[in-house]
Amino acid sequence: MNVLRIYNEKGIKTGLGKMAFIIFLTISVITGCHQETGKDKEQLITVSILPQKNFVEKIAGEKYDINVLIPSGASPETYEPTPSQIIKLEKSAIYFEIGYIEMEINRMNDFLLNKPDLKAVNCSNGISLIKMEDKWVEPHIWLSPKNVKVIAKNIYNGLVEIDPDNQMHYKENLDKFLKEIDEVNNKIKSKLKNLESRSFLIYHPALTYFAKDYGLNQIPVQIEGKAPSSKYMKTIIEKARNEGIKTFVVQQQFDIQKAKTIAKEIDGKVITINPLNYNWEEEMLEIAQKLKDALQE
Repeated sequence: MNVLRIYNEKGIKTGLGKMAFIIFLTISVITGCHQETGKDKEQLITVSILPQKNFVEKIAGEKYDINVLIPSGASPETYEPTPSQIIKLEKSAIYFEIGYIEMEINRMNDFLLNKPDLKAVNCSNGISLIKMEDKWVEPHIWLSPKNVKVIAKNIYNGLVEIDPDNQMHYKENLDKFLKEIDEVNNKIKSKLKNLESRSFLIYHPALTYFAKDYGLNQIPVQIEGKAPSSKYMKTIIEKARNEGIKTFVVQQQFDIQKAKTIAKEIDGKVITINPLNYNWEEEMLEIAQKLKDALQE
């Protein structure tokens, strides 16, 4: 199997933090390698984020234990995997990358380049990626049912690669999951049709793919992970006032109080979302319902 890699088109960040992390990974893996057994590799899979754990379990069933690199409540932009997570990664039968989240770009690329025997699949393979300014790829591909169908097929192909004897089992589960995804998509479409307004502010542009799929207008405050300037904030607030935009979306991982301050300036309300929720279907429908309620007011 060819190992599919991801690279930051803007270049890999350097500095003491990155070098320390590389050294840390090396030590962690060396100390953990002697514990590895063939049985371990057959029963362990690593993923980057919690929604992927959900997807893998849908297709693989209970055959594997799932090692998640970014735990609940952590930020994909700043999180660094622990030694125990890296040891489990080293022992995994396969690693499913989500594609372009900061942790993968800034932390895992070097690790994977030094571990050519570790099978890795880039789950964004085959997805029409959205590039923001300066070629920055919007990474939240899983917040789109259409994209999750592609992710699911990539996971299926990876599982068949490492365990061809159970291909029929994986295929049956994949087909069932694809139907569930279609149901989620239809429910979201139903919720978001005939809205009075289709525009909303969002602190971090996590709903880029979601907004594209369902004809919504997402106006991000934060661009490429950078805090907005005072001038830009003034422009955003004036735009919201002029267009009657009252909804401000913020991820649980970000400063909700700051969002409330901005919402007060436009006489609006804040709704929170959790893109890293393990319960993907529940989160997607909740996002749709919250937007429906806010945009119809």
